[in-house]
Amino acid sequence: MRRPAMLQLACVVICMIVVAPRLSAESLKEAASYVELGDDLASHGQPKLAIHAFSLAIQFAPRFAPAYFKRGLVYQAVGDLSNAIADYSKTLEILPDFAEAFSNRGYAFALQDDCNKALSDWAAALEINPKMTSVFYNRGNFHLNRGDFDAAVADFDKVIEIDSQYAVAYNNRGVARLGKGDFDGAIADFSLSIKVNSRQPEAYANRGLVRLQQGKRSEADHDIERSLSLRPSLKPFIETRVAQISQR
Repeated sequence: MRRPAMLQLACVVICMIVVAPRLSAESLKEAASYVELGDDLASHGQPKLAIHAFSLAIQFAPRFAPAYFKRGLVYQAVGDLSNAIADYSKTLEILPDFAEAFSNRGYAFALQDDCNKALSDWAAALEINPKMTSVFYNRGNFHLNRGDFDAAVADFDKVIEIDSQYAVAYNNRGVARLGKGDFDGAIADFSLSIKVNSRQPEAYANRGLVRLQQGKRSEADHDIERSLSLRPSLKPFIETRVAQISQR
């Protein structure tokens, strides 16, 4: 199953207790209350109101980093990458060692196809937190989407080394190995992904399509049926790939 891998936003919900100094107790209290309101609004699918609440928090406390960071998350969620990047940059101006802000700004740069800035931010995040799985995962997908399969495998290796239960990392490493022509390695990774999470439709679809290429029709059909039972929306993609494989 060869399609663009998805990037992952780091720390969509976090608890930030680090605040820039010299905020008055009253302004900080007001800002924190609006951030709490913004969190609630965002979690209930009201991004515009959430952004307004975070903006009010910033009015009360212009150096309150959580308000910028969380507003950036919402901007990014609605596709406003320029404002998201601006808010992550402001966060880093206040808290220069906040790895999640580097990670998410790198994600936004990657979505803008600004490769150098994305890689630079992810490197900065890893310098602060060398075990940040979301960065290795995002960077692995970044390399995978650009056909750099060796670099992708290396990053997914790091994800799995840090967190052996990271099911999608096995799946995406399998896709990278498939790109290298390593069919056996790919199937092994798809199987590991399923072992960790037996309800992952992409891994079943991927393994089924590889098995179909190997002539293992019965096993392939079983995997594809399982994939479609978990996510029927994959049907058009799978049908297209099956037709392509059948023509070879």
